[in-house]
Amino acid sequence: MNINPNTDDVKQQAQAVMHKFTSNLLEENMEQWISLFDDNAVFEFPYAPKHFVQVLQGKAAIYEYIKEFPSILRIQHFSSPTIHTTTDPSLFVAEFASEAQAVSTGKPYNQTYISVIKLKNGKITHYKDYWNPLVALEALES
Repeated sequence: MNINPNTDDVKQQAQAVMHKFTSNLLEENMEQWISLFDDNAVFEFPYAPKHFVQVLQGKAAIYEYIKEFPSILRIQHFSSPTIHTTTDPSLFVAEFASEAQAVSTGKPYNQTYISVIKLKNGKITHYKDYWNPLVALEALES
């Protein structure tokens, strides 16, 4: 019995989504970035400090949150993501890093991410973003 989906196809789709995800952030094209999400998508930040957003429900809420991102952080580089497939063909894990600078403080924001991402019909329906909140606090505090 084969319980794994065609991992090559799943990995290719995951890589394509992550390429668009990171490219649009680098280009500060938030309209194209949000187009990767399903209307009812959920975006979670499990490690976010209490005064940070923990969960965003729906594409509109995600866009409202992310649209000002380029005025907060200026991303210079993303590493190529390492994609891990699962037995669920709609779910993958991406490991990647960013090099950025906080606009308000000029401090570096060099973050490592582990993201658990669920897709349906090529759109992100659930994005669980594991990142180090201490990096954000240090970069954004003056």
